[in-house]
Amino acid sequence: MHNALSPARNRRRISLVTVGALGASLFLAAPTASATTGAAPTSAAAPTATAQAPQAASKLTVRTSKRTYVQGKKGTRVVVKVRAGDRAATGKVRFYAGKKSLKTKTLRNGKTALRLPKNLKAKRHTITVRYFPRGAVKAAPAAKKFQVRVKDRRAAVVRIAKKFVGSKYRIGGSSPRTGFDCSGFTSYVYGKAGKKLPKSSSAQRHVGKVVSRSKAKPGDLIWSPGHVAIYLGGNKQIDSPRPGKSIKVRSIWQHNPTFIRV
Repeated sequence: MHNALSPARNRRRISLVTVGALGASLFLAAPTASATTGAAPTSAAAPTATAQAPQAASKLTVRTSKRTYVQGKKGTRVVVKVRAGDRAATGKVRFYAGKKSLKTKTLRNGKTALRLPKNLKAKRHTITVRYFPRGAVKAAPAAKKFQVRVKDRRAAVVRIAKKFVGSKYRIGGSSPRTGFDCSGFTSYVYGKAGKKLPKSSSAQRHVGKVVSRSKAKPGDLIWSPGHVAIYLGGNKQIDSPRPGKSIKVRSIWQHNPTFIRV
């Protein structure tokens, strides 16, 4: 008996095989349903919103030891305290004089402090304290400004020197209690204005920059061999002259003296 299928049955078998293969390919290509929801997943994961912790309001408090100081002397101490809501803030605080960045400090228990530089230019400065939040405590940035005046050291030298007009000359003296010799007087006055000078006139000759007489300013030193004085402007100086005399304002008597900017 011949086992070959008839042409009609053979065509039907081929059709069934083709349909089965097509169904398998469609099944493999079709997305699978979610095991938990039964929903078909999308080709890309949908973005999910991340909950952001609300920022606490920042309270920045600034205290200053003084608002005026002499150039070269101890500067203003600035104490900063920052709260984030009802908690001590974390992060950093940056200090500026005008647009110039001075220092960045890290908050410790919500506090930090800075002493302003001695060498800030003699003028009125706008100091800005700016808080940058960081760490677990979410807080908003904050800033505060205040004014500080830095006085010119030379002006302070002149003002202080004039207080001792009439004080007696004393060899080796360097204080109001004992009296002054010439270099003892200048070193004492400059020390009060924030600049330490050596005690001898010969050493004071080398403490600063030599300037011409035309460019000299009140508060500069006037040096000549064996003597030193403080320039007051014009043709005037203040000094402790010699034994038997007292400190006074007088005309510059030295021939071709050296003017020194300290």
